[in-house]
Amino acid sequence: MTFMQNQYDIIIIGSGVGGGTVADELRQYVKKGLKVLILEGGAYRKKEHFNQNERDMSSIFFNKGAFFSKNMHIGLAAAKTVGGSSAVYTGVSFRPPASVVQKWKTEFGLDFLTDEFVENTFLDIEKKINVHELPDSFINDNNRLFKQAAEKLGITVKNLKINIKNCQQQGFCNLGCTVGAKQGTLEVQLPDAINDGVELIYNAWVESIGENTVKFDIREAPEMSEPNVEKEGSYEIGAKVIVLAGGVMQTPALVQRSEHKLKLKNKLVGRYVTLHPVFNLNAVYQKTITNYEGFPKAYYIDEFSDGEGYYLETSFYYPGITSKNIPGYGKIHSEIMKKYDQMMSILILSHDPSEYHNRILIDKKGQAVLDYAIHPEVKKSLIKAIRKAATIFFSAGCTEMIVPGSQKYLLTKMDSDRLYSLITNSKLIFEQTPLSSAHPQGGMRMHKDAASGVVDTNGKIWGTSSVYVADASVFPSSTKVNPYETIMLLATHISRQIMKTHFQSLIS
Repeated sequence: MTFMQNQYDIIIIGSGVGGGTVADELRQYVKKGLKVLILEGGAYRKKEHFNQNERDMSSIFFNKGAFFSKNMHIGLAAAKTVGGSSAVYTGVSFRPPASVVQKWKTEFGLDFLTDEFVENTFLDIEKKINVHELPDSFINDNNRLFKQAAEKLGITVKNLKINIKNCQQQGFCNLGCTVGAKQGTLEVQLPDAINDGVELIYNAWVESIGENTVKFDIREAPEMSEPNVEKEGSYEIGAKVIVLAGGVMQTPALVQRSEHKLKLKNKLVGRYVTLHPVFNLNAVYQKTITNYEGFPKAYYIDEFSDGEGYYLETSFYYPGITSKNIPGYGKIHSEIMKKYDQMMSILILSHDPSEYHNRILIDKKGQAVLDYAIHPEVKKSLIKAIRKAATIFFSAGCTEMIVPGSQKYLLTKMDSDRLYSLITNSKLIFEQTPLSSAHPQGGMRMHKDAASGVVDTNGKIWGTSSVYVADASVFPSSTKVNPYETIMLLATHISRQIMKTHFQSLIS
């Protein structure tokens, strides 16, 4: 058992990428007496708890991995566990495109994003979490065939950077790593912070916050997780500073549940959410290949980003998700799934605009609700991306596939010259083939102007004196790439501003 105090200097709500980065940045001051507590609503699962069983591991996610929008057009995957989504991501580590950083500086006033700060911070981040390109020995057939096929079509393929160490190439990264190879929050920042005196309480669901108070319930620890360190029950404790890092779904919802306590009337809370909508496509190769074994993600294509609005990445998922990602059902679907060990896979990531009406709100019980409509231009972009991915599949030697937006259910090699007429905007019906998302961003938009944002450029919520946000919800717009490193970049800045503003005496 820990001995939870009634008052802390800083309470961090959420232990994912943002919260873990803040804790890691603050741990040097914990040695000087700073009292820091992390409250995590999910359970504490270590590598020995990840058994790669899809049914068991679905408990890691909110709503078992598919938190659907109100219109059921897109399902969001977000983890509820110590380490947050960094416990179940693949380790892909992108820096944000320079154009995005420049937009955030010029349009939203994020002047702290100087070339020096951005470069030096990323160098430190990437060294700490071991970001690198994969060796040739990790390249399985799915990745190799993608690269060869794309280059045959004259498309430039680039190497993804991954933050792993001592990886055993099991391929089931999105169910949690059984050997702790992913150098994310769960394995790196949190253990370091805890070793230096940062406290962690999990299964602690925060109901509301005030300017300097946090009200939460400690719930029963689920099976296949660490036992609780504090007794179950309701608590309310104080803090000089509160840092919200519960993620894009939960941070805006918590603020909305707490509006009366915080005396906030900001209509932008929860607004301008982007989701980086995804289709994961699969096609059958002519013979058995390595796909889930080896590392699932090695290459990407970004040359269609500016003109057509999407990235392509290699990927491969476990059987249940693969079955879900292939449209339809019935005999043909079943026959395709029997060829799982022959499948190639391509991930489409589309760039969605920041729109006021796309938001996180709360229901009558105070729980998060996703209200999101897919932009017509995103739909057009997805059609272009599906055609391009199908072209790559056929170029690689695939013989059949089932893809969204196609007039013909099963596409074969004979259809390779008719993809533009077969895959059309009118046939892409999201009620029948919903999109996915694992990269939500926005909802607590950072802006230099109180009338145009929710948090200021130091991460503090406008209208409060000591409540900050340090997760992807502060993104002013979509970063267009996997947001992991960008969250760390902004969380590093916000942590430093908290110390300068509230604890200057501890800064040597």
